[in-house]
Amino acid sequence: MIRFGLLFFALAVASSAQDNFTGTATRLESDIHVRAARIHFEPGARTKWHIHERGQLLLCEEGVARTQVQGHPVQELHPGETAYVPGGVPHWHGASAGQSTTLFSVDLNAGQTKWQDAVSEAEYKADQKR
Repeated sequence: MIRFGLLFFALAVASSAQDNFTGTATRLESDIHVRAARIHFEPGARTKWHIHERGQLLLCEEGVARTQVQGHPVQELHPGETAYVPGGVPHWHGASAGQSTTLFSVDLNAGQTKWQDAVSEAEYKADQKR
């Protein structure tokens, strides 16, 4: 009876999940490793340049963040705004000079981050993307 109950529950969950979509929507399952973190940066604090093997998604939860992909202008993020960095691309992120920030970070790299040099003051204070 317990096995039947578990099977019935699993079928009901699978069936009801399809009821939440219009059209064809397929959940992609795999053995990917995802690491998520919430990081609070005080004004002016930032990471060093670094690389994630398979990319990183940043969401600004509060405050004002600054981020830069190497070779591109600095980008400023406000609450609710996101930035995506493709895998293998050097970048940095942190708070603006005048305001702290909290970033929600998700990366698909099984915990592998390659740390590089510190972000110079000139790089940090560069004009932002408009």
